[in-house]
Amino acid sequence: MVKTLLRPLRRWPALEAALARLAGRFTTWPSDEFGRFVTTSMLGTALGGPAALPPISEPMRPPPPVSIAPATFEKRFMRLQLEGRFDEMWEMLAEDAQRAWGGREPFIRDMPRLGDNMDLLDMQVVSVNVLASWTDREHQRTYQNVAQLVMRYRVRQEWREWTFDRQVHLIPAAGGWRTLCYPARSKAISSMGSR
Repeated sequence: MVKTLLRPLRRWPALEAALARLAGRFTTWPSDEFGRFVTTSMLGTALGGPAALPPISEPMRPPPPVSIAPATFEKRFMRLQLEGRFDEMWEMLAEDAQRAWGGREPFIRDMPRLGDNMDLLDMQVVSVNVLASWTDREHQRTYQNVAQLVMRYRVRQEWREWTFDRQVHLIPAAGGWRTLCYPARSKAISSMGSR
């Protein structure tokens, strides 16, 4: 029935063009799809130009960034260190810490490792505080919105077992946090890196 009604219109291209324009005035597209709109043609491609078609599939969009808790971030950093995955740890360092290490290769080479006779038995987050501002006195830098964590580690070396606490500072960055893990200045500083 529709074909029967439209057949006489094909004989008058001016009328077909006018109806196509009129239909275009009443056709709405979502604002994010407007860039794909080419032409509106109710009667096919007779007037020269393809009919506007919806996309075949939705465009691939990256997943929204997931915020990770500071404690989860620090535990992941330490697990990577225990597993010797220093290449992955590099991406978790703050830019200031990366500059202090002098590059990825020196970091991978010089980052402290637990000895073969040392085991990390437990790792706990004692406290997490987000500070509006914090100054790293050793490196003379001030940061905003810093997560200050107190971590408790229980380690065993051969027959001896002990527990120690360490304060860690994380700064906000795209996609979550970055750690201020600087190279140790001397062997006297903790065997797990100075932060």
